[in-house]
Amino acid sequence: MSQVEQVRVGIIGLSASAARSRPAQELPQTDLTAICDLNEDLLGKVSAELGVERTFTDYERLLEQDDVDMVFIATRDADHCPMTIAALEAGKHVLVEKPMAPTVEECKQMLEAEERSGKKLAVNQVLRTNPRFIEAKRMADSGYLGEIFYCEADYVHNISRLIVGGWRGEARHRHTPFIGGGCHMIDLLRWCVGEVEEIFAYGSHKCIASEDYPFDDCNVSVLKFENGACGKFGATYGCQRPSTRNFMLYGTKATYVAGREYDTVTVSDDPNAAIRVDIPVQGHPFAPVISDFADAILNDTPAPISGRDVANTISVACAGNLSIETGEPVRPERFDF
Repeated sequence: MSQVEQVRVGIIGLSASAARSRPAQELPQTDLTAICDLNEDLLGKVSAELGVERTFTDYERLLEQDDVDMVFIATRDADHCPMTIAALEAGKHVLVEKPMAPTVEECKQMLEAEERSGKKLAVNQVLRTNPRFIEAKRMADSGYLGEIFYCEADYVHNISRLIVGGWRGEARHRHTPFIGGGCHMIDLLRWCVGEVEEIFAYGSHKCIASEDYPFDDCNVSVLKFENGACGKFGATYGCQRPSTRNFMLYGTKATYVAGREYDTVTVSDDPNAAIRVDIPVQGHPFAPVISDFADAILNDTPAPISGRDVANTISVACAGNLSIETGEPVRPERFDF
């Protein structure tokens, strides 16, 4: 570990609570020194709750602070790119909320800024630190499942209350189901199965009025992976059911299924052969993401969920959107990492 024992953190965007900020205050590797939000009432509430005295409504003022080494940007989607570039140019390491950015071009600009700055850029694809998906990744990498030949993932979440009258309904944010929420599941499929070579997608617009939301509110796709596996992925924003994240890995030796209450691993077609796997469900464990990134800064090691890696997630999501528009399969642009 370097001689510096803590990373001094600034949070830009409080997302209506202190959930993202608290780990930066409590973890041994980090020291929360400043917070920023446009909402002064929320800023005061979180400041009092966490005891953080320095508060800002202008993120550029926070970036001027010499005792901020890293910023966590958790603002609206279209703000991620310009704020990330500004932070990197100010000499700060950056952890940016998912989705990394609404377009591939913005991802490229962020990666170019990272390279120029010599600082680290990571993305809060928080489900990579969820115990359920860590176990899926372990099984996939260890060969326990055999060779994965098929996979399924669905992001099913009714967020119409956030879209209607909110920023997610504004066209400039490109908060489509594939990008806004679906990036979670695309990222997990890439993480566990491999890179996507081609995507063919359809969309429907039945649940949220067009004047409130300019994009299809339901997306579904088939995927071709570079390693020869195939898959199915969907995302919907208007469903009348509790939110769920369906995730299945079909291997030649076993099948992993992530359910709502617990996970199972099935080793044959015998219905009694299912092994129940009780793993604590932690939907958004922010602390491990912040902790791992802080460790990478302190030890000068690669960011564990790097921007160059996650740019491929956004590339698949954008390719899916383009497929819906054109009615043709699309090959996502590929970033090496």
